[in-house]
Amino acid sequence: MYTPNYFNPSWDEYMDLLRWEARLAQEIELHSQRRNWNEVAVLKREKQKVAIRRKCLKAALQHRKTSPITI
Repeated sequence: MYTPNYFNPSWDEYMDLLRWEARLAQEIELHSQRRNWNEVAVLKREKQKVAIRRKCLKAALQHRKTSPITI
């Protein structure tokens, strides 16, 4: 699973996570229609993990924007 860089976040990483989460939502819908419930459960757990990572990365981006640069 992809782990973003929280210490030096970029909007590209955020957008990648957002696209990945959307892709997982599509996969969940597809497997739900096919009644493949085991795969749906696995995909939902993965989607939750991606959503948490995306939210953490968004917070890191907002923090980087508001905090002064220290070297």
